[in-house]
Amino acid sequence: MKEQRSNLAGGEPSNQTLRWNVVGISLALLIAVALVLLLDTGNLVEWVARHRGSKLDETIAVAVVFLAGLSAFFVRRWLGLSLRLSAYSEQGAVPSVDKAKRGVRRDIFGIGIAILISAVVVFVFDTGWLVQWLAEHKSTKLDEIIVVSVVLLIGLSFFSVRRSIELTDNLQRYQELHQRTVILNRRANLMAELSDMLQSCLSSAEAYPIIASSAEVLMPNSAGALCVLSNSKNAVEMVASWKSPSLQDPVFEPQDCWALRRGRIHAASDESSALSCAHVAQPRPKHTLCVPMMAHGETLGLLYVDTGLHHNADSLFTSNGEPTEQLAKTLAEQASLALANLKLREALRTQSIRDPLTNLYNRRYMEESLDRELSRAVRKHTPVSLLLIDVDHFKRFNDTFGHEAGDIVLRTLGHLLQSQLRSEDIVCRFGGEEFVVILPDAPLDGARQRGDQLRAAAKELITEYHGQTLGRVTLSIGVSTFPANGGNGTALLEAADAALYRAKKEGRDCVVLA
Repeated sequence: MKEQRSNLAGGEPSNQTLRWNVVGISLALLIAVALVLLLDTGNLVEWVARHRGSKLDETIAVAVVFLAGLSAFFVRRWLGLSLRLSAYSEQGAVPSVDKAKRGVRRDIFGIGIAILISAVVVFVFDTGWLVQWLAEHKSTKLDEIIVVSVVLLIGLSFFSVRRSIELTDNLQRYQELHQRTVILNRRANLMAELSDMLQSCLSSAEAYPIIASSAEVLMPNSAGALCVLSNSKNAVEMVASWKSPSLQDPVFEPQDCWALRRGRIHAASDESSALSCAHVAQPRPKHTLCVPMMAHGETLGLLYVDTGLHHNADSLFTSNGEPTEQLAKTLAEQASLALANLKLREALRTQSIRDPLTNLYNRRYMEESLDRELSRAVRKHTPVSLLLIDVDHFKRFNDTFGHEAGDIVLRTLGHLLQSQLRSEDIVCRFGGEEFVVILPDAPLDGARQRGDQLRAAAKELITEYHGQTLGRVTLSIGVSTFPANGGNGTALLEAADAALYRAKKEGRDCVVLA
């Protein structure tokens, strides 16, 4: 970037350019001295002296003074702009291009005033005596010096004015580069902050609004939505949006989107309605952009961007005139990787706490949850009850119908337990055909009633295997409660296990309190 800044002032570093300019001026002075010695302008001076009544001599005199002032002013301005550009290149400061442009406009206005004053001065002054004196002393080379000086001043004036305007243009290019750098740095910071936020999310649902909010900041002239593909891969659902995206329905089929069909970005406009996706609502916005979100070879969803139903934007461009397509693609890629990682993390967490057969919580999660609920009960002085459930004669299902039939019984029973209990109750598979239910804020009598309800519901459970109805399922249940039957999870489990053992001895299909 620093090399780019220094190269703005004419293709090479400003200090070196300044040295070459000084060398050029020195060479011009050397040539001027040579011309003074070689030229003979005596006839020209005599001709001007003979026509001094035509104000030609005053015009030449005023022009010499004017050119001298003009050259001095613009040489100083050229050197000043060169030093400013060099300082900006070294320190990275922001150039004031508007100030430089105003200065050039003031200079041009001043030149016009100076020309006007010069015209007035021509008719006020009389320099005939000066021209006559030069004609009389033409052998002293003074006339040649004046002529060469005029030529030199004309060249110097032209060079310095051109160089000043050129440096002002370079400053403008530098400022545009600086503004673009600021925008890119801000965008990089937003992307880094988005990445950090997404890595800190605990679930995909928590990440959706963060992605939409970042998209609104990165693409302020657009509206849009974040849509994800369902697990069954047959529906796309809008999970977050910004402003007013033109979507016909919040849920649509994947084949309604050309981007999802083709696996690459699809852009369309209202002029080519045949190319628009079917999920875009009527009236169609001026421009739409569909970016598929893919990670690890899997399609996760869609980032949809348009000009919005209530926006007057002519095209999908950012505030600095840059097309939105590349920015949306970058955002979609980063969001896709984050969502894929969150999805993988959620799957691993589910596998670590869920029983794969019944989809109930496993024993490890049960132990953690029991300790947590007991700690909460101690703080709130509330009871916690525990149901230890065992399927009666479960070995008979395996021996009679096979292990697959036994798995069906356990899976069906797991669904039954989840449907019969409260949302705050925790249902776990303890092992084999045993289940544990943690009942927060449930006293002993309430837990017993809950156990009787489960036992009665299990009796009415009808399970089929290969078109054959399996036998009736009965449950033996042991109940314990905190703090009456134990002060920790181990004690509660032992008390419930003892109650379950008594239920087995008393003929099964019953609920026994610890």
